[in-house]
Amino acid sequence: MSGPSRLTVFLTGGAGVLGDTLIGQLAERYHLVCLTRRSSIRHPGVETLRGDICQPRLGLSGADYLALTRRVDWVIHCAAITRLDGHAEAVFSVNYQGTEQVLEFVRDADVPLYHISTAFTHPCDYHPGVMPSTPYEVVKRQAESLVRDAGVPVSIFRPSIIIGDSHSGHMPMLQGFHLTMGLMMSGYLPIIPCPENGRVDVIARDVAAAGIASALDQRLIGDDYFLSNGPQALDIRTLLDLMCAEMQDQGKPFQRPRCMNPDIYERLVRPVFLPALEENIRAALGRATQLCRYASLLQPLPSSLEQLLPARRLAMRSPRQELALTLARLSPKLSAMQRMLRTPTSGERHGELAMEA
Repeated sequence: MSGPSRLTVFLTGGAGVLGDTLIGQLAERYHLVCLTRRSSIRHPGVETLRGDICQPRLGLSGADYLALTRRVDWVIHCAAITRLDGHAEAVFSVNYQGTEQVLEFVRDADVPLYHISTAFTHPCDYHPGVMPSTPYEVVKRQAESLVRDAGVPVSIFRPSIIIGDSHSGHMPMLQGFHLTMGLMMSGYLPIIPCPENGRVDVIARDVAAAGIASALDQRLIGDDYFLSNGPQALDIRTLLDLMCAEMQDQGKPFQRPRCMNPDIYERLVRPVFLPALEENIRAALGRATQLCRYASLLQPLPSSLEQLLPARRLAMRSPRQELALTLARLSPKLSAMQRMLRTPTSGERHGELAMEA
């Protein structure tokens, strides 16, 4: 193991939105070793290994695996399939069986683990009639139980819906909720299955990463942490107000979507409205309405930001401004999103858009 002044941290999922942001915040203070299967890690000075979390020894040779166990001090497990409509077998393979393989490595290396889950494994209080749990949510909950029962030093981090950078709105890749907001701004979702007072908890990607980085800096281990806005979460009415303001700034037409209780939408709108649409548009709207489950919170999520982040950093934050910046980054992409929807192959492309764990 490395000396105490510069820990060696083994990171899975470094090419994802949260993993990529974590690298940017940790690379100067820690030696990072990132496992990647196909995607490239764009950060210089970060060591990468080709492997696969679903394979024994993480897809590494016996010698490489053993050498890695001897020099790693900490593991952060970010890798996951985050598609809400992903194939159940693939979601289970990566999100559960992949976690099993990571846990085996943690035991062999005898090091602490940070397991990145999702805030929606928590028993959330939703408005009546929301869609049932998604396979992603179910498997993430199972993986949490697996981690808790593994007998290793572990902390679980539960981010809510991740959006763009808190200062610029930049997002390295679009997520599922970006697609949902884009469909609303483009007029493809004139009715949304969310009550206007439903809360939607979105967290800027750098804020979520800062929470994990702060915990690592303090060597915190053993507790669960919610990377969410909690009582500061906005409601759907505010989200729609921000969309109106952004589209007005862009000089683009905007028809404000109508909010509807989820149970009424499922009984009266979905059976009539969706079947009349083209297949690829119907699939995109189906994924978008799945995500509306997570925008229908009746009560706020817990939040650990006050525990993890300095008071000065918290005082400078504005969840409303952070969401406005994300919408400002999204609005120029609406035309491209509309073209994708009109392209026969767009169903597969949109399937790549997902909510980050």
